[in-house]
Amino acid sequence: MRKVYEDKDMTMVSYYRALLEDEGIPTLVKNEYAQLAMGEVPFTQVYPELWVDNDIDYSAAVELIRSVRDDSANEKEVLVNYRRSKSMQAVMWIGTVMIVLILTWAFCGFIKFLVS
Repeated sequence: MRKVYEDKDMTMVSYYRALLEDEGIPTLVKNEYAQLAMGEVPFTQVYPELWVDNDIDYSAAVELIRSVRDDSANEKEVLVNYRRSKSMQAVMWIGTVMIVLILTWAFCGFIKFLVS
């Protein structure tokens, strides 16, 4: 048995476990419920761990997890580039100006209310 993945988020461990099981790689999750002991035990010792049953499957499992993680990293890079585009900056600028104008209008109305 060899450990292939560890994360504080059980959702990600379960996701990778399902991927490996779909590929026919038998797995085991250790520390699945150990987070209940957090506080009594150091937090790094209660992270859920994904292990492969057979050492032969280790390299295939690591490669599969790495390929999925790299694909998601590429998606994040595209999202960051989208957020930094010129049109998106213009939209954010217009939104900021609109908020300032609305707050100014509301403040002026509040002042008129106090004066009268």
